[in-house]
Amino acid sequence: MDIPQLKLLAGRIRAQLQQSSCSIGHSQALDLIAALPGLRNWPEVMAFPRRVAACELDTTSVSRLAYRINKKFSLQVGPKELFAALTKGEDTPSAGSLEVWPGGPLPGVYVTTSPEAINALLACYEDATDGGLVYAEEAANGWEGSIDLGEYGLWSTGIDRLPSGTLLVVGPIKLDQSTWKSTAERLEMACLHALNSEHRVAVLVDTPTPDRLCEDIDLMVRKLRQEESDIHTALQGVVSEEGELQDRRPFSRGYPEPELIQAQTDLDAIPRAALEPLRKELMSRTHGMVLFGASRITEHTAYEQLSAALSLTEHAGPAARIMPRHRSTPAKDWMVPEPIKQLPFLPSIESAYAQGYRRMLVDAHYTQGDAWLEYDDVLFMGATYGHDVTDVALNLITRSGRREAKTLQGIVAVLGVLYVEGKKGPLCASDLFVRGDKTGPTGTEWREFDEFLRAHRALCWEDELSALLDADAVTVASVKKSDPRNRYLREFFARRKEMKKVS
Repeated sequence: MDIPQLKLLAGRIRAQLQQSSCSIGHSQALDLIAALPGLRNWPEVMAFPRRVAACELDTTSVSRLAYRINKKFSLQVGPKELFAALTKGEDTPSAGSLEVWPGGPLPGVYVTTSPEAINALLACYEDATDGGLVYAEEAANGWEGSIDLGEYGLWSTGIDRLPSGTLLVVGPIKLDQSTWKSTAERLEMACLHALNSEHRVAVLVDTPTPDRLCEDIDLMVRKLRQEESDIHTALQGVVSEEGELQDRRPFSRGYPEPELIQAQTDLDAIPRAALEPLRKELMSRTHGMVLFGASRITEHTAYEQLSAALSLTEHAGPAARIMPRHRSTPAKDWMVPEPIKQLPFLPSIESAYAQGYRRMLVDAHYTQGDAWLEYDDVLFMGATYGHDVTDVALNLITRSGRREAKTLQGIVAVLGVLYVEGKKGPLCASDLFVRGDKTGPTGTEWREFDEFLRAHRALCWEDELSALLDADAVTVASVKKSDPRNRYLREFFARRKEMKKVS
């Protein structure tokens, strides 16, 4: 390509934008068309003629132009539409033809949640290419004409040397909190193969929100790196159930408004003695972490307390539940109290935040300890095993890497519930930490963390359990039987025995 040809294309892009009620001047059109050779403006075009000479009108260069138009004028124009506008006429440089399936869909990344759609695509590709090879991960490695990408997947050496237009099948990739970053990296690599080598990449996705698939994929690719890039322009469309690679423009069409679900006011799961101090602590909180723990191990430990706390935090905004991981038995995700079951079940904190949710329920046992620290306008609520506030809090802090002190500073309340079998039925003892306006230690000594948490307890399970024992409401044997391996109980009874000896 040369400079006169670029000027011709600038005129065509100006006319194309005018059809969309976006009027620009000649100099603006020249600056826009500089995106084709990857330059910032027309003066750079004049300064780097070799860069212009090496430029071809292809998917990569047109995607750069589409990205620049969107950025400067907030006008969503698809690369395919731009390509058609720029290539009309006999004196326009022609696009480099794809080596595989030259008459097929544009190179790019296409997504689906349907294994059947992938199978249909493989059949279409086989017919269109007379048995062309497919390079695939698990989603298609059972296909007769596929070559397994192996353990390195999209990072396999040699993918860039494949003929342009080759079909790569990726996945199934999982969208949940534990895999969000690694999945985003795989999607980024898929986009790079589409942009740099003009491959077609079909991605099979497993997500709890298939209706927001494209929006989540777009979010992942855009937000993975701090620096701004145009990698997301490779996100081309979807795979239909008939196996067609269909353009989707714009690829991301925005999230729906967040759902505001009225919480039920059943507070029975929160011990009576803990309810008012916890309510007082949470009534003005709109960010930080609230933790709940229980000594009774269930499929979703302490979710009863988590559910009850929803009605104490409605002032903080719409609530959503975050999917911590993919279970081998998905039905277990729904074995939760009804108020939690009614909440949107979203794949990650980042997705929930982008959708406008400002209360998020997380599984504190599986969520990375510092995943929530960057959000200073979200109230997180987590549940895990444990009845001692130190045990519950440190379970989260230990998984925060070198950010232990900041994690502790973000914890605003911890409620632990020790369940014991009384002579007349089930009883419990509460352990409650409330921060108030206290600032915690800034060092990394676990002893300091423990002392701070214990010093600011509004309720102590040791005192409540002692009262139950003194009132003969429970026996030592029944308490020990409730949690035989609990070291806190062993230490408690050892201290109690020593005190009796002294007295």
